[in-house]
Amino acid sequence: MSEMLTIPDLTLLFMVVVSSLAVALIYMLHELEPKLARLRLRADRVLRDRTK
Repeated sequence: MSEMLTIPDLTLLFMVVVSSLAVALIYMLHELEPKLARLRLRADRVLRDRTK
């Protein structure tokens, strides 16, 4: 017979899932930031070249 999860178990599971998603989001932003900065610099350069 399967045993139901208790409220404290579900709370802990929920906290682990939310924490994991938060860590994944922060890691993703940390990895993407240098690439986004390079793209921003390239876009600024292209816009500056067009206006000259």
